[in-house]
Amino acid sequence: MDLSTIPLTALSIRTRNTISNLLNPTKFLPCDNGLPRDWRGLAHLANIEGELLPLVSSHSDPTMFILNTVIQKKSKDDIANLLNMLSILERWDIIDDTQQFIEEDTEKYLKCLENSQTTVETIEESVDAKVLTVDDLYRIRQGLENQRYDAFVLYANEDVDFANEMIDKLEKFNIKLCIKDRDLIGGINFEHEAVMTLISERCNRMIIIVSPNFLKSSANEFFLNYAQAVSIDKRQRKIIPCLYKKCALPLQLSYMFILDYTRVGLYDFWGRLRDSIQVSNTLQNGNIKEQHLKDIQNNTLAENKIQYSTNLDRYKSDIETVPSEKLQGSVQNIPNLTSVTQIKLSKSIENFNVSNLEKERHIGLLQWTRKKLKLKQETKEQSHETIPYLPSLDNLSTLGITIDSTDISQNKSKEDKSKEKKFKKIKTFRKMLLKS
Repeated sequence: MDLSTIPLTALSIRTRNTISNLLNPTKFLPCDNGLPRDWRGLAHLANIEGELLPLVSSHSDPTMFILNTVIQKKSKDDIANLLNMLSILERWDIIDDTQQFIEEDTEKYLKCLENSQTTVETIEESVDAKVLTVDDLYRIRQGLENQRYDAFVLYANEDVDFANEMIDKLEKFNIKLCIKDRDLIGGINFEHEAVMTLISERCNRMIIIVSPNFLKSSANEFFLNYAQAVSIDKRQRKIIPCLYKKCALPLQLSYMFILDYTRVGLYDFWGRLRDSIQVSNTLQNGNIKEQHLKDIQNNTLAENKIQYSTNLDRYKSDIETVPSEKLQGSVQNIPNLTSVTQIKLSKSIENFNVSNLEKERHIGLLQWTRKKLKLKQETKEQSHETIPYLPSLDNLSTLGITIDSTDISQNKSKEDKSKEKKFKKIKTFRKMLLKS
């Protein structure tokens, strides 16, 4: 241990008092070099001269005064220099008596020096406000986002044994669970607010262990209602009720499919519970791909419909303005027509009389065809009845939702009558064209 790097400030009051008690008494026999073997020799070796000498001699504790003066000068104020001066004064007794004290003071100083090299990080309000669980602390240190969970487990305190059994079995399936008593960090100002944030933003599901004890807790009832509101608002399957003991189900769970732990036979409760938590994660990518394919097909049909309408308009304008001998060549210039369609159009143009009367009949037939196709499309679109939205979910208290079937039937009868009138007009128009 290099004592030359340890300053005198590392010496404790105990060590300083021991040195003072041994140096303050006056020694009449000098050492071999002629220096006094008391505080006077220490003052000489510490270069205390002039106006400081009267202050030292008049001080009640001259040795302590000398040590403080050396510390203030910050010159040769290390422990190694102090021991060297004591050896010059031949005060081996002081060195021996204070050796253990100096070692303890040195170790304590080095430990404090090591601790001072590290400091605590400043709390960032934006980050600290989002830390709700123990997992968040470890993830933030790694530069990761806050922890997300597969499910939040809600249960009564009396059912903690069954809850622990459920947690053990599900976590063996690599399901990440959040439990209030285990995962929440201490010091959260509002516990209910933290649990609500976990349920709505950080947990995909909420497992409810239903029992008579669960229904007695007002806090559990509040979290159940909140999870149901979140489920309705986000249109997600949020709540997974698990019946642990037979009891009268609350209204919120009466319409849900409940996993019954008390059921016997081939019923696999733990397997059903595992699949109920994970099934959406396995189907999510497939749903996205299926929806993407549907969008592509719809876009393709829309583009083909627009192109067909454009080609039909071009063909109509050619009939009205172009002579019959040029119609045959114009058919080949119409874009996006298959070879079969071109052959059919060519044959129809060869047999077509270019008189004004025949032109008008042919144009009328084309208009009738377009109207018929448009009417079929409108009929197909109108056949899909729209489902009315549910009432406001903010004030939802019961499951009794009624629909006025009389209004629906009246609207449907009106639509049928209008369709019949349109078909009659189309038939009449077609007969007129055939007669002419």
